[in-house]
Amino acid sequence: MESKKGFGKLLQQIIEGRGFYMVMALCAAVIGVSIWSLVREPADYLDEAEFDDTLSAVEVVPAATPEPTIFEEPEETPVTEPTEEAAETAASTEPVWPVEGSVQRGYNMESLSYDATMADWRTHDGLDIEAPLGTKVLAIKPGTVESVYFDDAYGSTVVIDHGNGLTCTYAALEEIPTVIVGDTVNAGDVIGSVGDTAKCETAQSSHLHLSAKVNGESVSPLDCLPKIG
Repeated sequence: MESKKGFGKLLQQIIEGRGFYMVMALCAAVIGVSIWSLVREPADYLDEAEFDDTLSAVEVVPAATPEPTIFEEPEETPVTEPTEEAAETAASTEPVWPVEGSVQRGYNMESLSYDATMADWRTHDGLDIEAPLGTKVLAIKPGTVESVYFDDAYGSTVVIDHGNGLTCTYAALEEIPTVIVGDTVNAGDVIGSVGDTAKCETAQSSHLHLSAKVNGESVSPLDCLPKIG
């Protein structure tokens, strides 16, 4: 009985004195150690295999890598050389002689010259260029065929409007020229062949009769042809 009374007295003194605070500090230390043990050793509360499964279940999605911007070089416009056909077309604007040959009879509208076929003296409004029968006759410049007809004096005839007021008459051709009204021609295009259809010049050897007008006025065809020599 005396020991129980002594223990009770001691407990009372501890509670009433400093011992109470010591007990409280001891309890706080015990609680702290317990919490530290829980944090330091997670494997005690989570099975290792389950921990690995949990980690593997977490899907890690890598951040998308932006595609690089590609700057294309501007396409260069190819420089093309003119083709032979284009060069020929450009060259076809230059005047040419309708046939190759010597001039039998020249242009003369200011004085009279003797006409062997008509046996008289008269003017001559064109050039008579000697050439064998069947020789191809060429357009002297680009133009449009204005008319195709048969003349009683000069035979089969083609008239071409060469632009800028210039029209040329190609006469003494074979009966059927190779162009029709409305055809567009370039310099050097074939329009017919040398014939013998010009009744007013039958005393001469075969030739092309070429005459020219500018704005309706007769001019020398030599002014429209390339110079020779």
